[in-house]
Amino acid sequence: MLIYFLGYIGAGKSKWGRRVADKLNYNFVDTREMMIQKSGLSFYELLQNREQYIRLEQQALREVSRMQNTVIAVSEMLPCRADNMGVMNGTGITFYLRAGAGCIMMRISKKLHEIPMLKGIDNDFIPDFIKMELSNRTPHYEKAKINELERELNIDKVMSLITPYLNNH
Repeated sequence: MLIYFLGYIGAGKSKWGRRVADKLNYNFVDTREMMIQKSGLSFYELLQNREQYIRLEQQALREVSRMQNTVIAVSEMLPCRADNMGVMNGTGITFYLRAGAGCIMMRISKKLHEIPMLKGIDNDFIPDFIKMELSNRTPHYEKAKINELERELNIDKVMSLITPYLNNH
């Protein structure tokens, strides 16, 4: 069984992915880390070449969609391209971690300068940029099988939402 965690930067994809993987004794994979490892480039360098980024992103999805007993933290943009949500919904459980722009800003505020897509944006405009990005991506994210507000989650609730899908597999 595959479990995909999706959402915007700072939504908790890796945090919840690792916790669920530990609880289920599953493997954990982060597609962004896969892309960085395969390319030998930094995430910022990857984003400089859109075609290469998309190719590596698609390659990562093809690889993880064939894995077994794995929890996957999905890169922020992957659910928004092609039929990637269809692939993920067809091969596993998709879990959208909803987080508002204010929550995201609080979580990423100490590392704004490290986030490639925010480079060059004046700090005063970052909250509006995040709101715009969320409004563009949310329709894709909402195609997930599970859609929950991240700040209201605990491991017991996450497991109770996932368990019915595990039992039907």
